[in-house]
Amino acid sequence: MVPEVKTILYTTALGSHTRPVFRFTVGLAKQLGARIVLLHVVEPLSNSVRFLIDSYLKPDAAKDLHHQATQGLLEKIHQRLEAFCAEELGTTLEQTEVISEIRVVSGLACEVILYEADQRNADLIVMGAHTGHAHTDLLGSTSRRVTLLSKRPVLIVPVADNPDNEWAKPLI
Repeated sequence: MVPEVKTILYTTALGSHTRPVFRFTVGLAKQLGARIVLLHVVEPLSNSVRFLIDSYLKPDAAKDLHHQATQGLLEKIHQRLEAFCAEELGTTLEQTEVISEIRVVSGLACEVILYEADQRNADLIVMGAHTGHAHTDLLGSTSRRVTLLSKRPVLIVPVADNPDNEWAKPLI
């Protein structure tokens, strides 16, 4: 028996193949009558960047800068994702029934994806993967970790630079 899928956690790195994987996920959600939680994870500042900031600024100023940079970036990415969804779906998020929420979170990608899947009670995690190069791995490190550590099904959508894949063609 196939389990019912009501909530799909779609993760995006906002790369060049965001559109085809998003379109695939939207189509799947519509077929299943599911809702999508769209997730983008912003990696935290590296230790060397934090060290530089902390070296040149007083502790309070450094803490303020960290907070402002992170919050501002998260808000801008959230707005970008809202505009992207509206463009792709031809409607506002308030008017669509397929996207239930957009989440932009700072942290380590694999950990955040698994945490958000648990918090949103996702029935399925959907991620994209680049393919088409025989000498490279099919999965990136985040996709590999998520598939190994997830307690939930993970669907990896291959996106090859292959003109035969109609659904994978980028918008021009």
